[in-house]
Amino acid sequence: MLAFAAAPTLAFGQVGCLPPETPFAYEPPKDDPELREMINDDYQSYIRNTEAYLNCLNQESMRARTEYDAVLKRYMQYFGNEAGVRYEYTE
Repeated sequence: MLAFAAAPTLAFGQVGCLPPETPFAYEPPKDDPELREMINDDYQSYIRNTEAYLNCLNQESMRARTEYDAVLKRYMQYFGNEAGVRYEYTE
């Protein structure tokens, strides 16, 4: 029960960092200003959302590293000289 209570929780509805949808590779026609504007909007939206996505990834990376450091430090305190990470290699 303690592990569950201490586990990090996501905000309601948050599912992590989701990449934005890539705009369709459609060259805007020069003779249709309305369609041209729609395509421009798609690209601008993608650029803005990608910036937010990259910021989210950076924040998640920092959070994961901070958590990892805290757990590793606690592990070293608990086990001292006995601490050691065992890896299983499969080929």
